Amino acid sequence: MRCASGANIIVCKIEKGEQVLSALEKAIKRYAIKSGTVLWAVGMIEKAEIGYFQGPDYKKDSYRERMEVVSFHGSITENEPRLHIHIALANSNHVVFGGHFFSGEANPLLEVQIQKLDLITMRREKNMQSGLKELYIP
Repeated sequence: MRCASGANIIVCKIEKGEQVLSALEKAIKRYAIKSGTVLWAVGMIEKAEIGYFQGPDYKKDSYRERMEVVSFHGSITENEPRLHIHIALANSNHVVFGGHFFSGEANPLLEVQIQKLDLITMRREKNMQSGLKELYIP
């Protein structure tokens, strides 16, 4: 992965074979991001696992084939889970699958833009009604 930054914007190119979330975690650590947003990503992903929340857990589906990323965005918080990413992937027949992004591998690459939020603190706290660790902004 290669990254560059300026004015609280980080742009990363995740290379073929790299696990997307692991690469994003490395960028978060490298640029000391406590709170932020994943604004967009373009490229392709294979071996993806995405889910749909059905309370109290996610229904997960795996997609082995390489697919085009048509939407990719989310939040970064200072506590776990750090990343909350949603994704939409299109196959070669232009059928789109989407949901919560759990894992996937860049192939041939994934370009990602992250915005670091220095003046905003975002955390996750468990909501007893939903059972989810939801976004909390103090």
